[in-house]
Amino acid sequence: MENWNHSLFLLINAGSEPSSATLLFAIFLAQWLIYGVPVLLIWLWVKGSHLERKAAVSAALTVGVALAIGQMIIAVWPHPRPFMVGLGHQFLEHKPEASFPSDHATVFFALGFGLLLAGLRQLGGFVLLAGILVGWARVFLGVHFPLDIIGAGLLALPTAWLLMQFLQYRQQGIRLVAVLEKMYVKIGRLPLIR
Repeated sequence: MENWNHSLFLLINAGSEPSSATLLFAIFLAQWLIYGVPVLLIWLWVKGSHLERKAAVSAALTVGVALAIGQMIIAVWPHPRPFMVGLGHQFLEHKPEASFPSDHATVFFALGFGLLLAGLRQLGGFVLLAGILVGWARVFLGVHFPLDIIGAGLLALPTAWLLMQFLQYRQQGIRLVAVLEKMYVKIGRLPLIR
């Protein structure tokens, strides 16, 4: 499996002199697109309907739980990054720390699956596509192996499904969103769209 991971990495990783346009695009995806995640969640909460707020809460919880599980995996199995083993070319500065699963890919896949399972299929699909692009970019730039990205997806999907089951059990999600909406209206004195 490790040989396959290394071979696939070398196929995706940038050569020694990638085009500057491709490099800039990959850096934007790998380093900056993640800042759109909180903006999207805030937009869904503030401007969205009750259904969109429920989806935002379940997706945000999915991201948090998936990242926590990812950190446990890293603690148990600290897999090195490609540049730590002298493989390929690195075009993005990164600390020499464990790489499996990718936090960036975990965020996008957990958010995408969370939105998808909460009923926002189009938006969830768009976020999953963004996650694939972010994963490609992080491999292209030499800071992750392909299995780091695949592992993030395999972690995010069951996490989203299990969390959705929990939130639907005895309507826990509806209660949580109702409490958060009341707090938001009381603290911010801002109306919510129903």
